[in-house]
Amino acid sequence: MDLRQIRYFLTVSEELNITRAAEKLHISQPPLSRSLIDLEEELGCQLLIRGKRHITLTPEGLALKRRGEQLLSLADMTKSEIAEMNNGISGTIYLGHVDSNGPYLAAEWIAGFREKYPNVTYNLWCGNVDDLTDRLKTGVLDLAITMTPLNTEILDGFPVYSEHWVAMIPYGHPLAENPEEPVHIADLVDYDLIISSRRSRHEEILKWFEGCPGQPHFAVQIAHSSNADKLVTRGIGIAIFPASVAKNISPDSSVLIKRIEPAVRVGYLLSWDRAHTPGRLASKFIEHVREQLDGTF
Repeated sequence: MDLRQIRYFLTVSEELNITRAAEKLHISQPPLSRSLIDLEEELGCQLLIRGKRHITLTPEGLALKRRGEQLLSLADMTKSEIAEMNNGISGTIYLGHVDSNGPYLAAEWIAGFREKYPNVTYNLWCGNVDDLTDRLKTGVLDLAITMTPLNTEILDGFPVYSEHWVAMIPYGHPLAENPEEPVHIADLVDYDLIISSRRSRHEEILKWFEGCPGQPHFAVQIAHSSNADKLVTRGIGIAIFPASVAKNISPDSSVLIKRIEPAVRVGYLLSWDRAHTPGRLASKFIEHVREQLDGTF
């Protein structure tokens, strides 16, 4: 199995059609089909179900698609790292981030870093903390903006930002009657809640309700807070997310943002895989972020 075969397979998995995939790869259909058959024979399983009009991926094919994307990303990262060593400060930084305030932090840091090192390029990927941790561990990302709590067994990092948790409430809801007043944690027990799908977040938010009568009901768990206001607007529940989620909500939205009391905060961190020392370019970026913070944390 080589990178060429992986590229061929990924193109077919995107197009789900041999003819279109061959056209995109600028090759004829026979060598593409032969490459796919060779790949299946080498792996000892069927990767594709070839229908008359389109192709479907088998479970094994879906697994190879996921791993294949990571393999190609690692190959690109390796090329960038070697080029960086040979040509000075250039190459690509593979930076992941959570949503909420993650995109704004990434944009601010990149803007400043570009002034120092204009030849550096960036590959950004957004996901929840669990996804980011997996990508850091497998080397697909150099760095990531994650959230507390930090999994110190896998990741290293330092705090870069902090903000309050808020409740997103639909207008017309009983808890939206006094817009200027915060919402108390005990008031949320009786309503369906929408929270992050991060594995540790469920346990963390449960602890907020210790001592309250009853247990909270988590109706929906989602990976990205940008989806929360749509669910709240449809009356599916009250969403609990960091305050910067308000940046993604339209001013004419029918969602009210209220701070949660007693006040609880969430921290953001710039993180990397503890088992691997960041490369020269990533280390320069870490140094830049520390300078930008300048003792804030």
